[in-house]
Amino acid sequence: MKKVKKWIGSGIITVLIWAAGVTSIFIFHNSIPKELKLSSQIIELDTAKAASTDSADAVKKIIEDSQKHVVTIQLDDGSLGSGFQYNEKGDVITNAHVVANAKEVMVLTKDSREMGGQVIGVNPSRDIALVRVKDLKGNEPLPVERKKKSAIGDEVLALGSPLGLQNTVTDGIISGVDREVNIEQTYYKDAYQISAPIAPGNSGGPLVDKKTGKVIGINSAATDQGTIGFSIPIIAVLDEIDSWANQAE
Repeated sequence: MKKVKKWIGSGIITVLIWAAGVTSIFIFHNSIPKELKLSSQIIELDTAKAASTDSADAVKKIIEDSQKHVVTIQLDDGSLGSGFQYNEKGDVITNAHVVANAKEVMVLTKDSREMGGQVIGVNPSRDIALVRVKDLKGNEPLPVERKKKSAIGDEVLALGSPLGLQNTVTDGIISGVDREVNIEQTYYKDAYQISAPIAPGNSGGPLVDKKTGKVIGINSAATDQGTIGFSIPIIAVLDEIDSWANQAE
């Protein structure tokens, strides 16, 4: 009987030890993971916040770099438009309707320097023009997207001088492609439709890809109602612009 009692006692102790072990495991799985989960959530939030900050800083850098190459174009009659430096020869791309019939224009840079510019190429039917500014020769131009057209949903920045307000930037997306529209007796074919607000004075300014900082279009027109704007795809006019730049040497 003593041996049996001893065996029973040992069994009870074993059961108690086993129960304590199960209880410990249960407590571990119900307390530690909550702490780990909380820590994981904090890390994820911090990571997301850091990524958001980095993204915002990157966009600010693109805007700052782009503005250095954007100019205001003024005619003798006081009318204003925008443009941007295209190459190291000092050539500035703008719209044909910005320079109108002028041969000489005044160019105002971001740092308020005034320079004379000579119109070396105009195509009214495509609403593009090229102005050579000798004082800008040797300066770094704004990078241009030469390989592909943009697509609906791409995020963009529109830069220029709407209503004469220099260094203005608006953002939006490409909300349509291959648009054909007639605005103020000008026919635009295969244009980008953009949601970034533009106004008189924005014409000729660059439409910049928000991620790459490259020019993808030339802002050209806006509807009278709403905030719909139109931009000429830069890739569609590079051949003609390059021919003007080369012939003027």
